[in-house]
Amino acid sequence: MTPISEIGNKGEQAGFSLIEVLVVLLILSITFGMISVSFFNTEQTQWKDMNRRLVVSLNHGKDETVLSGAPIMFQIDEKGWRFLAPNLQDEFYVLGDALTPYSWKTQTAVEGTTRFQLDGAGSPQPVVFKMTQGALTATIHRRRDGYFEIH
Repeated sequence: MTPISEIGNKGEQAGFSLIEVLVVLLILSITFGMISVSFFNTEQTQWKDMNRRLVVSLNHGKDETVLSGAPIMFQIDEKGWRFLAPNLQDEFYVLGDALTPYSWKTQTAVEGTTRFQLDGAGSPQPVVFKMTQGALTATIHRRRDGYFEIH
């Protein structure tokens, strides 16, 4: 039987060099980077995410109005959207944290009801507004139960 130390030719290179491994990793990282940008960061995906965020914020604001009993106003325009609440001097101030204002990243047109109060209980007034960014559009409306959804 041949001893283990004599098996194989020690004069030949065994395995890959560090440069070869780094080149393969570089090629893979560039490929995955290009794939992730093309699949996951599309304009339409960002538009849908922003609309979901708006609906969740509106519904959260409605719940906050019910829990606190204090009125909350919502305003949307070509600059973005914001939630407002009256302070002690009957002026409106911008709510923070969960109801953070949002500024559009691209030019956006808004049609319909652009300023309304988030009602606590009772029969809420109908609210419908349409947002358009280029070829992308979304219509948000308030249901009978006071919560909002996208059409």
